[in-house]
Amino acid sequence: MSTRRISQIVILAALSIALRAAFGALPNIKPISAIFLVSLCFLPLGDSLWVMALTMLGSSLIFGFGLVVFWQIASFAVVMLLWRILVTPFILKGKLGIELQSILAGVILFLYGFSISLPTAWQFGTNPILYWLNGLSFDVLHSVSTVLFYPIIYSIFRRYYPYEKMDA
Repeated sequence: MSTRRISQIVILAALSIALRAAFGALPNIKPISAIFLVSLCFLPLGDSLWVMALTMLGSSLIFGFGLVVFWQIASFAVVMLLWRILVTPFILKGKLGIELQSILAGVILFLYGFSISLPTAWQFGTNPILYWLNGLSFDVLHSVSTVLFYPIIYSIFRRYYPYEKMDA
């Protein structure tokens, strides 16, 4: 991996950590999910996953480290993989407008909320469905904020990263 690629990953992760900290007072209202999903359109899958994992690990130094960080990484990896397989090809072919992309980003984050609730509920020894239902309001905030941040993040990435670099 080149120094330029490593630098790019680390800078995006540092930016995501800073944004997560800046929005820390607002529960689940953060632009980092949009960054993770948009990065899949412009960066190789491995680089996007590194950005996500480093963001979760780095921000856990600010917000607290525990087993939940592993669940976050695993859950986001699943969501990002599905996004890359199911949505990114249509984006790259120009068949999805930015509005539909934003809505799909918000919808897929409900999968993140569900997928992180299962192992977390297991960790705490509680009913997974009840645990997920209790956190549904946070999932809605997470989804709505991603729908709002997605077009902004996409326009920034579009300016700096041409699609051609994606498979590099």
